Amino acid sequence: KEVETMPELIRQIVSRMRVYFGNRRRSPRLSIRLLFSLSVCRSSNGNAPQHRERVLRGHTRDIGVGGLALNLPQVHLDGHHLAAGERELLLRLELPGGPISMLVVPLHYERLEEAELGCNYLIGAEISQIDDEDRERYLGFVAQGLEGKL
Repeated sequence: KEVETMPELIRQIVSRMRVYFGNRRRSPRLSIRLLFSLSVCRSSNGNAPQHRERVLRGHTRDIGVGGLALNLPQVHLDGHHLAAGERELLLRLELPGGPISMLVVPLHYERLEEAELGCNYLIGAEISQIDDEDRERYLGFVAQGLEGKL
């Protein structure tokens, strides 16, 4: 097994403490595996964010009104650490009935002790921007799932 770095070790400890002291999340979460693709956003001279063409694919662990837990095979893409510096990421989430797009900001990440379907990392991300039509579909999907109607 590779030597753990100090930040990785700290994240693992915090993750384990959540089990004992409860999770800080306020909104209910829907445990569901949905496929997604993720790309790095970059600003072009102060204009609206643009995304790069390279994508990383993964699946959700759970979703909620304000954020998602994302399982990914790696935390680097195009030379960027995905969970560093409050970087906005473009997320294309595959919902039944078609995909939706949103911008998310990673809040934390951890290396998983056991890979889940080829994914070694978990990123907790907050939804920072989503257009009205996609928001309506997303929130409707979350509500149906929490009511047990999926």
